Amino acid sequence: MTATPSGAAPSPASAEGGAARVVSASLPVVAVDGALTAPPYRQITDAVLAGVASGCLARGDRLPPVRALASELGVAPGTVARAYKELEARGTILTRGRAGTFVAASADARADAAHQAVRRCLDTLLDRLGYTADEAVELVRRDAAARA
Repeated sequence: MTATPSGAAPSPASAEGGAARVVSASLPVVAVDGALTAPPYRQITDAVLAGVASGCLARGDRLPPVRALASELGVAPGTVARAYKELEARGTILTRGRAGTFVAASADARADAAHQAVRRCLDTLLDRLGYTADEAVELVRRDAAARA
């Protein structure tokens, strides 16, 4: 049985090995949801990437140690270590040994590049091709779903 981040008793679903959603207390943008098909390391990776892209995590922000985050989320330390390793390979985070793990400077550049790409795409769809915002969003959703 795993403890919840607040130290309260786990929900019945998590106590029975069910699909409980656990959110990190020290890193609220990260959650692991047993109901999702994505493996926990991928959920952690995606949550950190989304946190950086949205500005919830900024350059220089310190991430919790592997063991602490693993304990909060009720996953094995190797799961968090795998997520951190993937994020480091992407240049999103930087590990400085005993000093800790931090959001890298390049993470801001990545988010900026993504925003610029979105703006260019919207300029084309809305201004040049005459799509409405709703039509553009639907087009992106369909194309993204086709890639998955």
